[in-house]
Amino acid sequence: MYSYYVHYSSPRNIWSEALSLGFDHLAASNPGWCWSVLPSDGESTPPNLSVLDLTAELDIDISALPGSQGRLLVLVRATQKRVITALLTQSRCSLLCVDDHQFEIKDIVDCSHRHKRFLSPFVRSLKEGQAPKTSPVSLTETESKILAFIRDGKSGVEISRSLFRSQKTISSHKRNIMRKFGVSDDLALKRKLQVQEMAI
Repeated sequence: MYSYYVHYSSPRNIWSEALSLGFDHLAASNPGWCWSVLPSDGESTPPNLSVLDLTAELDIDISALPGSQGRLLVLVRATQKRVITALLTQSRCSLLCVDDHQFEIKDIVDCSHRHKRFLSPFVRSLKEGQAPKTSPVSLTETESKILAFIRDGKSGVEISRSLFRSQKTISSHKRNIMRKFGVSDDLALKRKLQVQEMAI
């Protein structure tokens, strides 16, 4: 059995928990592979991957980043373009944009094994000097109206009352919208909309 060791250099939060779920899924689908979190004190075993969360940082000192750059995964947000640019040019760490939904945990693991740099799709697009690739989403007139309400933070009940439609009908339209955007929950849809608004 092969063990993969992860060290969280930042306090655990929603992003580290999401990564942990990804590692759990990878372990469940790959017999003979397991992973565990190394404690922050007493690191007798060197980590295969160190995770540093910079999603709340506005500016960073690149020289202050921990060592083992080939195995350091830094978490950033799509809004942190200045931080991402600095990390791309002044560091060899791997970068994962937490607003990205088109990446595989196994790619992160594979890159850390080969001491290669992992860049999530949004970060790669910034590195290549291009806007993130988004395929146009075709919505019906009703779906467009519902999406406008969602952008305004309205609940399903409020949308139902405003459009004089049943909550069941609104839920059905909302599922179709989420399918078209390639997301499976409300939080992912809101993130996708935020990324689109930043790209405009």
